[in-house]
Amino acid sequence: MKFNIETKKESIGYRVDVQVNAEGGEEIASVSTTYENFEIGNDYLSPSEVQYQRIFTQVGGYTPGVERTVVVSATNNAGKQQTASRRWKD
Repeated sequence: MKFNIETKKESIGYRVDVQVNAEGGEEIASVSTTYENFEIGNDYLSPSEVQYQRIFTQVGGYTPGVERTVVVSATNNAGKQQTASRRWKD
């Protein structure tokens, strides 16, 4: 699977854009997204899909110098999970 995680500071928190693309004949069965270890999304795809995208708005806050993390875990139709993350500093 290929992951793309983009973040953008907004007037209130962050915009987090998550995209997952299946590869090699696999399909995406579920996707879980966390921000700072708090779940912000947990999607079960029925039927399974080859591409997933979700945009989260007003996520978290902004404090200069604080490190942030978004973690995305996707499970394919065979039950294999893959994870990607994006880290940055306010």
